[in-house]
Amino acid sequence: MPKNLNLAIVRLSAMGDIIHSASILPSLLETLKTHYTINLSWILDSNFKEILDDSPYIHQLIALPLKEAIQSKNPKALFAIYKTLKTKTFDMVLDMQGLLKSALIAKSLNTESIFGFQSPKEPLTKLFYTKKIPIPYSSHILLRNATLAFGAFDLEIPSLESLKQCKSFLGFAPMDFPFLQKDKNILCVLETSKPNKTYPLEKFLELAKLLNAKGYTPIFLSKNPIIIPNTANFYHAHSLGLKQIKSLVAQMDLVIGGDTGITHLAWALQRPSITLFGATPQERFNLNTEQNLSLSANANASYKKDDFSIKTLAPTAILELTENLLDRKM
Repeated sequence: MPKNLNLAIVRLSAMGDIIHSASILPSLLETLKTHYTINLSWILDSNFKEILDDSPYIHQLIALPLKEAIQSKNPKALFAIYKTLKTKTFDMVLDMQGLLKSALIAKSLNTESIFGFQSPKEPLTKLFYTKKIPIPYSSHILLRNATLAFGAFDLEIPSLESLKQCKSFLGFAPMDFPFLQKDKNILCVLETSKPNKTYPLEKFLELAKLLNAKGYTPIFLSKNPIIIPNTANFYHAHSLGLKQIKSLVAQMDLVIGGDTGITHLAWALQRPSITLFGATPQERFNLNTEQNLSLSANANASYKKDDFSIKTLAPTAILELTENLLDRKM
């Protein structure tokens, strides 16, 4: 008879990291179901709640206005978050973020078992864990997450290849967008969280002209309205919420962008993608499959702030991968 288990995962932010962490859920819960009936809660910052809305694997989302409370330096807001956490009881908690704030969140819960990385990004977090799972910080992000989650149950760790080929784990609400075409919708993600991870707008415009010559009109996506030179034919989508972005990405034939959450979302929603790497090491973050490809401008990338090598990626090289991916879908 399976044992009831109340399990909590703490992964507060950001979009791409939440996606990477959640991707282990289908294989983890499938493996555990013989021994456990799991009630899974996910604790995250309220800014990212909509990413995990509709996931069939999560029973409860505990969304905390943590970033807002920290930025406002409001002790009452922080105490209110603490009081909320103290009402929650779990048999096990997995801190999949490895930061001091995520460890403090885990410690605030009513639980006797907190699992975390033996080599977290912020070493002080280890003081709050009852068990530490060893895996180098430099390991591939999917393998690192799986090692923590499966290792907490003393289970065999899946291969990296199988983790990249994971089952669908996110849901989305279908929405209509007036700029969608009947065939070959290509989304270009114009922004990332850091300038040195962002492919330049002028290069995207060069790519758009190459796509125009092939009969495609790409969709440019930005967070806010921006002025884009009218040197190519494109649609400009902006000011979309996360639910809208999920629905839009789910309808794309291809998503192209830097190493950022929306590009990773395409992989999560099983849509073709091309991820452009510069300052971040491709070997640690690539999600390569037959339909999810990547280009790297720096084989020795190591997070350097002055590494803007992504600018050197040629639009013609991106076009070549684009044509290969679109031909596979025909």
